Amino acid sequence: MKYFLTPLILVATSATVFAKNSSEYSMTLEAGASHNSELVVEEIDQYSGSGDAARYLSLDLNANWTLFDNLNVDAGYNVSDTGYQASDDFDLTIQRFYGDVSYDFSAFTVGANQHEIDAKLNGDSFLDMSRNGLYLSKLFNDSVFIRAEMVDTDKSFDTNPDRDVNNESLGIDTYFFFNRAKSFFSLGYSSDEETAKASQYSYDGDSYRATYSTKLGNQDKHRLQAQWRYFNRDYNDIYPEINTARNDSRHTYKLAWDYYFTQSVALATELQRNESESNFEPADYTSNEINLLFRLEL
Repeated sequence: MKYFLTPLILVATSATVFAKNSSEYSMTLEAGASHNSELVVEEIDQYSGSGDAARYLSLDLNANWTLFDNLNVDAGYNVSDTGYQASDDFDLTIQRFYGDVSYDFSAFTVGANQHEIDAKLNGDSFLDMSRNGLYLSKLFNDSVFIRAEMVDTDKSFDTNPDRDVNNESLGIDTYFFFNRAKSFFSLGYSSDEETAKASQYSYDGDSYRATYSTKLGNQDKHRLQAQWRYFNRDYNDIYPEINTARNDSRHTYKLAWDYYFTQSVALATELQRNESESNFEPADYTSNEINLLFRLEL
């Protein structure tokens, strides 16, 4: 799949050549601070056992072109940087490029996308990821939106090639809109099969999710969102540190409140709690995180 989708980013970034109808461009800047009671880099099982405060910066660039009425092309770039006060080993910089092409048929929409991600830990590259997706979606009566997606993801780790993996995922999400589309409730499910170079890192997993979001107040200045996430992973082989197959699960609860001073300037507040359970002791923990960010949308 990834070879089929590789041209997406090139097509997206050159789409203005073919654009006949409309185009939109946006930029979002965020700057703020966060505190987490447990620092974790899940992909390489790096755990701190303690908390720390961090500063956070991000830049998000997006472009959308509508071509020939029914063909839509999206492209973008995002970079985020998290730097901790006393825990340099957890400083994280992530860059992401993406492209998405979709066609709106009268009965449904079909699309494909590609994401290329590079992550650096304490200034050193540790993860390269290529995520490729095919999806099918439909809006019913302007109130119910359903999207099904098949995703193929390759991850490579510079410091531990045994963790290099391919992940195949099937998922579906349903959105219910109400309150003149100012509010929605969504439910989702995904099934994952991850195959690593070293079999102890391979697993089969299930993920569940639910979100409630609404806009309130004069000119919709208040935007509230509550999320719940759950996953369970059953590993396929003996995990050396525990001499048995590993099993992980996690509940994640998140509350977010955005207050817009103007249409472009907002204060974003987020509270998140992770409750992780595992027979691998370092991955069995509870963490609480708070984020306070200023956001500029252009």
